[in-house]
Amino acid sequence: MCGVSIEIRTDAELSEILAPDEQVLWSGRPDFGRGFFQPIGAERTYDITMCIGALVMWGTVPYIASTTDHALLNVYVVYGVTSLVFVLVAFVMASNRQYVLCNVIYFVTTKRAILCRRGRNWRFSVRLYVLSNPHSPTYPYEISPTRPYPSLKIGALHDEQEIQPLGLGLSHPGQPPHWGKHTLPVAFEQVAEANDVLDRITSCTRAKT
Repeated sequence: MCGVSIEIRTDAELSEILAPDEQVLWSGRPDFGRGFFQPIGAERTYDITMCIGALVMWGTVPYIASTTDHALLNVYVVYGVTSLVFVLVAFVMASNRQYVLCNVIYFVTTKRAILCRRGRNWRFSVRLYVLSNPHSPTYPYEISPTRPYPSLKIGALHDEQEIQPLGLGLSHPGQPPHWGKHTLPVAFEQVAEANDVLDRITSCTRAKT
């Protein structure tokens, strides 16, 4: 069973989050996706789909050019507005993903896997969300083959517990379309050394048993 706990703080030092006898074995941040022009996963698919849609749409203009000037003007207006919407959607997705991944940090300690995320709540106040899952020999840790770097699942939340203030919580457009339909995975995303991190967690679970 997964025992992810959630703490919401105004701010905190790492020493205040850790127990007195708890030591940090590894810390990291996403190795890809924090740059604005670094789409990942589903976001890349959305961007490619919109680009293809725009190319196909504008590719029909030569076939419409034989119509009246008024009709052609309407076509330019409709196609232009649609293209602008595509650009705005891509901009919002990139901004959301960058905001989430730039404000997250991961820790593996001798006792827990911890994910810290800074984000705004519904009152636009910045809060520190601390999600932690004690190491468990029975929890099915899983390495997901995300691109360009893998992700390590370290826990899961039920939908109703999802930390998603104003759409700027744990989820972002780069995650799979069905992310959070039943449970919300808690993962160390885009970590180049995911296998090494999993080995550290596994060594801790063996020590506990």
